Amino acid sequence: MTHPITLIGYGEAGRTFARAGGWEGAARVFDLKPLDALYAEDGVCGCGSSADAVAGASAIVSVVTADQALVAAQEAARAIAPDALFLDMNSVAPQTKRDAAMAIETAGGRYVDVAVMSPVNPARMAVPLFLSGPHAQAGLDALSALGFTNLRIVGDAVGRASTIKMLRSVMYKGIEAL
Repeated sequence: MTHPITLIGYGEAGRTFARAGGWEGAARVFDLKPLDALYAEDGVCGCGSSADAVAGASAIVSVVTADQALVAAQEAARAIAPDALFLDMNSVAPQTKRDAAMAIETAGGRYVDVAVMSPVNPARMAVPLFLSGPHAQAGLDALSALGFTNLRIVGDAVGRASTIKMLRSVMYKGIEAL
């Protein structure tokens, strides 16, 4: 049996997306911290492992801390369904995104590099998202179906979206410092 969405990570971004997207009853969630009270409050299904959350998912959104991004992809790869989309929204270096893509693609999933280009709040589902990689169009279609409204494909290479985000951050922080 398939379900439409899995969230890996239920911090500010994951919880905001689940609530704003109206994913009650549709989303499975895995987070390293037990958050059962939040899951119940938000109407999502908390899972005890990444494998339980990922099994049967057609789309997996990863929103974990940077130090866990590659680990989250590697764990998801162990249970990912063939052709499932892994939408990596983590703020990490382009090489980390490419390493994560290798794990997902080798396991039969489809990887999409997604860069969150501004704070999640207050924009919520209108947060600007840049997508890249060979499955970017499929990612755009899936994210649109999940309620995201501000999506842009920026290239067919994994790492392109995250590179743009990094360069933009450096530029803006440099201007602020001046």
